[in-house]
Amino acid sequence: MTKKLYPLKFQPILKTKIWGGNRLVKEYSKFYDPEEEIDPSHIGESWEIVDLGDDSSMVSEGFLEGNSLFDILETYLGDLVGDKVFEMYNLQFPVLVKLLDISTNISVQVHPDDEIALERYDNYGKEEFWHVLDADENARIYLGFKRKVTATEFYDKCKDGTVIQLLNEIRPRKGDNFHIKPGTVHSATGGIRLVEIQQPSDITFRLYDWEREFDSNTAREMHLEEAIDCIDYSASTPSSLVIPTDTTHGPLCESDNFIITALDLKDTLHIYTERFDSFIIYICTQGSASFQVMEGGKKVSYDISKGGTILIPASLDDFFIVPLEKNTLLLEVWLRPAEEVDDYIDENVSEECDDDDCDDEEGEYCHCGHNHKH
Repeated sequence: MTKKLYPLKFQPILKTKIWGGNRLVKEYSKFYDPEEEIDPSHIGESWEIVDLGDDSSMVSEGFLEGNSLFDILETYLGDLVGDKVFEMYNLQFPVLVKLLDISTNISVQVHPDDEIALERYDNYGKEEFWHVLDADENARIYLGFKRKVTATEFYDKCKDGTVIQLLNEIRPRKGDNFHIKPGTVHSATGGIRLVEIQQPSDITFRLYDWEREFDSNTAREMHLEEAIDCIDYSASTPSSLVIPTDTTHGPLCESDNFIITALDLKDTLHIYTERFDSFIIYICTQGSASFQVMEGGKKVSYDISKGGTILIPASLDDFFIVPLEKNTLLLEVWLRPAEEVDDYIDENVSEECDDDDCDDEEGEYCHCGHNHKH
């Protein structure tokens, strides 16, 4: 008989990148083994929760310490991720969570959708969500096109190094959010620390690399021809792309691949897990918090601070989140598998919440798992 699951914390997996810096180590306490071949001045990514290829997060404490996320999923199945989630994803953990330190230019890039990724690579596409933890004065995010462009024009601009002229330029602020759908061309530069929540895929098509591609010492593989039919060439505006962190009006992002909500922890929060039927990931973006559960009749606490993550198994009983500092902010991430819609159901009529313990006001998103729109 397997032991009951508990809130899981993992050892970060650090990745060096040509555009990375040292802020994840200095400001977010992401430690690395000195024996590893890692350049501490160019750490671009900290993979917080992942099971992808050779990378699988290792539990850092408790009786499962030293076990990989894949091993735990293989043992606990739906108890870890939720029965409906397991039916859809089987032994693939469906979300990847990273912290990024973008010290200098990341490539102008795009990611394919599920259809193209499955057809060409037998893999998932890559939908992303960025939450800005901090941004320097010169930080910039380039996202989507200012105007509708043609594939030929875009190709030529990538080749002559002027493609940035086509993209929306955004000065990011702490707390800004960006939902980067597959097909959306994007880049960033100038000093940004952010949380990236994405599908379990690492398929990236580099389109322009800020002229690194023309230097034999810095050249990386490019994928312009491969990506040309993956791109959304429609126009967008900067104001339509920035999602402010709103803790009062429901999810920041709701898609088939993840639901992301910002929580402003002013008081203790009681989470009713049965309403999710999914794992829940919490990422601390400011302050610190304690996750309190009952184990063997005793209250046990699992704490995270800024930049920390914790995975709540689907089978866990109700629990409490207690702020340990003022102005503690969390991102809550979970997944609701898409269901077939009954032809006889009117999608415009929302189901009322029947949870007697829920006292949220009409029109608010509550943590019993219901979206209250009566």
